[in-house]
Amino acid sequence: MNRQALLEQIGVEEIQRLMAEAIKEMVKKEWLTPEELQEEYGISIHAQNRMRMERRIPYSKIGKFVRYKRSEIEKWLEDHKIEMIGG
Repeated sequence: MNRQALLEQIGVEEIQRLMAEAIKEMVKKEWLTPEELQEEYGISIHAQNRMRMERRIPYSKIGKFVRYKRSEIEKWLEDHKIEMIGG
């Protein structure tokens, strides 16, 4: 294999790797753990616990595992949006 062919092969593999990473990022998980909710939406674990106890945030619980459905969280955030005045 000559140098040009090797460089082209490495380039193709690198492009495939980058595309796979981009696709993975684009395809978001439907169900989030409390840690993922905190990381993606900035809602602390402590705040999540408090809101769950007060039944103020949508969640599911199976045994000891808490999960948040992304679409429900996004709807919940939209429903709690404060509109700007004179914007």
